[in-house]
Amino acid sequence: MKPIHVVIIGGGYGGIRAMEHLSKSSRIHVTLIDQNAYHYMQAEVYDFIANKVDMSHIMIDLPSLCNSFGLVSFLCEEVLTIETDAQEVITEGQRIPYDYLIIATGSRTYFPTFIPGLREYTHGVKSVPSALDFKQQFERALLDRIQAQKNRCDVKPFNIVIGGAGLSGVEIAAEMAAYANKFYQNGNFGCRSVDVYLIDAYESILFGMDPFLIRSSHERLIQLGVHVWHNNRISEVREHCILLDNGKLLDFEFMIFTGGVCASTLSERLPFKVNAKGHLHVLNDLSIEGHPNIFAIGDVANLVDEHTKPLPPTAQLAERSAEHVVRNIRLDAKNQPYRDFSFTNQGVMIALGGEYGAGILPGGIKVKGYLAYLIKKAIFWMYSRPLRHRSSIGKRR
Repeated sequence: MKPIHVVIIGGGYGGIRAMEHLSKSSRIHVTLIDQNAYHYMQAEVYDFIANKVDMSHIMIDLPSLCNSFGLVSFLCEEVLTIETDAQEVITEGQRIPYDYLIIATGSRTYFPTFIPGLREYTHGVKSVPSALDFKQQFERALLDRIQAQKNRCDVKPFNIVIGGAGLSGVEIAAEMAAYANKFYQNGNFGCRSVDVYLIDAYESILFGMDPFLIRSSHERLIQLGVHVWHNNRISEVREHCILLDNGKLLDFEFMIFTGGVCASTLSERLPFKVNAKGHLHVLNDLSIEGHPNIFAIGDVANLVDEHTKPLPPTAQLAERSAEHVVRNIRLDAKNQPYRDFSFTNQGVMIALGGEYGAGILPGGIKVKGYLAYLIKKAIFWMYSRPLRHRSSIGKRR
């Protein structure tokens, strides 16, 4: 019997999980396509920019990983489009036929066009190059401040501004503040001039999340010295300054914007229906309308709950949607109908700088402090260790 060929576009959390589950069948051949040769574990990028770990900690080699599975091929190319009639994925150099297609290209930072200068003058951490650029420029700026001691600390304030107080914004603000505190403490430098500002458009950080997480995170941010500005919206970003809707100006050395995400650029080139932020519309079974053999998972899909409220774009959601699509592919191979996707959040853990965290575990168990930090690290270890083990196997083949 001819093997079923499943093509996965995107080597993020969802794409990797789909590949792992599909590879368990000897009847399925998988081709994983990504324009990067590595799997980026973005959930741990805050440790990287805070200098806790090196770059290898947040990356897994995709060629080695794919090589560790029997019927998995890896193609490092950018996908240009999809020809649905021919059932082919078109890359820069190839046409790859498919029986089933899984689109798992993730998301990128959303820069609202009504905020002038936002895209031009802010950093992001949604990719390894952008995180590396920020980290290097930040450390260079710290060195410049130390050099300024010869002028008796006569140096302008060094402000880091985080725009958006959702999960990513809170984690970045906490990690950067903790890093700055530790840096000055370890070196006994007298000229401290780093301040972290978290600009929150709502009346509380982590708007809409559990009150325990909001309270615990806010207390930790204040303890770290983060300036949290509630009910402030950014009206304009200039080269080293932001203008808020109340007319207030704030100078900055670096700014990171985390005010939302939109789908990857690939969705703009596909012949499918998308929402205002480029997320692909999917049916309840996660297939594309009119194309039952094409699925979208994770951040690139417009995934909603039973009240049509968008589900938060997390690694957990990407993995659960990937597993569901694999089940539907197996059902279809047996001439059985697809099943609808449903998502139950299994908890959330937040990194809050240094060896501190807060979270809610399955069953509603609430934890914070060092214990929460250890649990978050254990979750990452359980995720990354099997991948690194398989990657080491694939490297030797």
